[in-house]
Amino acid sequence: MSVTGIILAGGQSSRMGENKALLNIDGKTVIERIADRLAAITSETIVIANSKEEYQFLGLPIVSDQWKEKGPLAGIQSGLSASKTQRNLIVACDMPFISAELGKILLEELDSHQAAVPEIAGRLHPLFAAYRKDANEAAERALKEDKLRIRDFLNDIDTSFLKSEELRKRGFLNEEAYFFNMNCPDEYRQALKMAGEMKKGSK
Repeated sequence: MSVTGIILAGGQSSRMGENKALLNIDGKTVIERIADRLAAITSETIVIANSKEEYQFLGLPIVSDQWKEKGPLAGIQSGLSASKTQRNLIVACDMPFISAELGKILLEELDSHQAAVPEIAGRLHPLFAAYRKDANEAAERALKEDKLRIRDFLNDIDTSFLKSEELRKRGFLNEEAYFFNMNCPDEYRQALKMAGEMKKGSK
């Protein structure tokens, strides 16, 4: 199964004060950790970023947003537009603990839906979600109309919202860490602590 992993790295990191994708956790940058996890379940990974030089070291294709200053929906659209595969797994660059196992479950949903998005405790996670390439048309339409809310976009396409109960039925035991994202220095410190605890637990 051909799958493209799409890492969204176009944000400003204004609350963090430095590029959160390049922060180090357990010897690797966050974006390297994400790329490594994606490599286990994808055939290609691309990075959506407006400052290409910062990510050259990854050795991955880098694509700029087609729509500037339009938020995460623009990143999704640019990724789907650049992808050469029908199946795509999109991940924000500030999620250091993503699960390849969950990624597989989301991708399976694309057999019968245009998108598959986890919904945990009432909160959607559209930036760790699977999208078919044909969802790109609705994303472009929303951007042209300046309708930037991702929930509206998801309601406009055939989206499977996967709640915790459904994921458990498929053998996925929800861990909050898989959805953890870092926006500020306190959350980065928390991520470092979580990584240390995970390392101890795996010994």
